[in-house]
Amino acid sequence: MGVKINMRSMALKINVSKNDQIALNNLLIESGYKPQNRKFHCTLGFIDKMIPEEELTSFGDAIVREMQKEVSRIKPLYEVDAVQFLFGHIIAFTPSVAKSRTLHEMHRWLSGKVAELSEKRWKIDEKYVPHMTLWRTRHLDSRFEKLKLWAMKHPRYHLMEAAFVPL
Repeated sequence: MGVKINMRSMALKINVSKNDQIALNNLLIESGYKPQNRKFHCTLGFIDKMIPEEELTSFGDAIVREMQKEVSRIKPLYEVDAVQFLFGHIIAFTPSVAKSRTLHEMHRWLSGKVAELSEKRWKIDEKYVPHMTLWRTRHLDSRFEKLKLWAMKHPRYHLMEAAFVPL
């Protein structure tokens, strides 16, 4: 009987700037939600249960270095189009069509970079839709309608810091 290897998942993200972290928390407060301690970010990609536990940190560090170079080169903005209830448990900003193209291009770039750095052992979910999580919930209430009003103003947030979250 062989040894079972624990395969892990990883979310690849870009955190918004410090000033935009404050702005997003203010937006939540004005809509009736509590401020968040976690960093707001755009999740660009997700690797689902493919990475061996012992390679998780070294791969995460390597892909973040490459992502940060790309973020520094492109200086992406996250322009909000709408607030949506996604995956049955999160309230998220979805990007405008114009910015969505940039994020999808970054997603494709990230897909190639993950394949390259992992020697084609791992891949990101190709159907993953970049988004910005604001709040986790199973049930919507009137605060969601307030957030929708803010989204109509198409606020923009600076994406600054590449990061990974092991899951």
